[in-house]
Amino acid sequence: MLFNEQQSRLWYSMIITIEDYRKEKIQYSTLVYGLEGALDAGEFKNKTLVEQWYDYWTPLEILSATKGDSVTINDVNKYLSAMETFLRSIPLRFDSFTDQVEEE
Repeated sequence: MLFNEQQSRLWYSMIITIEDYRKEKIQYSTLVYGLEGALDAGEFKNKTLVEQWYDYWTPLEILSATKGDSVTINDVNKYLSAMETFLRSIPLRFDSFTDQVEEE
């Protein structure tokens, strides 16, 4: 699957958003809606990819709707890990892009 540069940046930003939540830099609601915002902004056209993404995101969103920002890492860890594994399983088009981001 090939992403354009903007899509690669947005996809990678989802991984960073998960890492930021794990480091307690952002609230849970920011995580959940940040992930969805990045997906929407990327305008990903691959229907299968988008459906898979929502399969991983939906449990996170349900917890956000039912518990809000009182969600703990223990509540979401299995769902968060599954989402992160999925995101990392998709190769980004620009390998040099991720090297640049990690150096910053």
